[in-house]
Amino acid sequence: MAVAVDSYRRLPVPAGLHGIAEHAWVARHDGGRQHTEVLLPDGRGLLQIVRGTGGRLVDPLTGVVTPDRDGLRSAWTRAVIAEQTGPVARLGVQLHPLGPARLRAERPVADTWLPVEEVLDAATVARAGELLEAGGDDEAVGVVLDALAALPRRTGADLDHLEDALRFIDERHGLVRQLDVARDVATSLGELHRWCTHLLGMTPAQYLSAVRFATFVRESVGSGPVDAAATTAVVEWFVEAGYPPREVERFTGLPPVELRRLAEHLAQRVAASPGR
Repeated sequence: MAVAVDSYRRLPVPAGLHGIAEHAWVARHDGGRQHTEVLLPDGRGLLQIVRGTGGRLVDPLTGVVTPDRDGLRSAWTRAVIAEQTGPVARLGVQLHPLGPARLRAERPVADTWLPVEEVLDAATVARAGELLEAGGDDEAVGVVLDALAALPRRTGADLDHLEDALRFIDERHGLVRQLDVARDVATSLGELHRWCTHLLGMTPAQYLSAVRFATFVRESVGSGPVDAAATTAVVEWFVEAGYPPREVERFTGLPPVELRRLAEHLAQRVAASPGR
């Protein structure tokens, strides 16, 4: 099931942002109760502007806590729990996997947060934040998308070839081998690995795992914000189903031991959340 949030709207992005952004969203929470969701490791980055009482991001495996605030997140490879406790409005732009590499000259590093000013100037962030605080969600999203569209972007054969490879993976929900991907774009495994590590900040295996896990969960809980309890139930069910180890990793992106460990830690975090 998807999370019952106070409001969540998903908005399209213009065609001119192809290869940079996939969609935008605005989520609002009134603060009357704790709102908990799971951020899935889908291999995508995120640009986010937050106004109100910022929440926190908790890694269920390590317990490491990060403030949920303005930022530019690189491609994500692991499940993280987001907890919101006070009134807050959040504007997000889900980036194409190669969005960070096209917008910045620096080499991306997976699972990393950077200041949002890495891609947006302070005036744009301030204006979008003012509109968000005033309830002008569509206008706030428009300001951010216009600013992204106006930015110079990196181009090159490696980016184009890797975009083709990632499309091949996404269309098949990650249920392919690295060799299949390399063969489809007429390259070697070594070259595919170089593209991914330099332009995604992760290995091909990590990207495949992220896409498989996100697809596995989404097939059960649907689109939009993802309920932590529902995700835990899905993972626990698959762990207990007794599938052969190779099939577990093929469909979830994680070997059985890691999937069981994630299920246990998710369950502990959900049980510890106020109101549960």
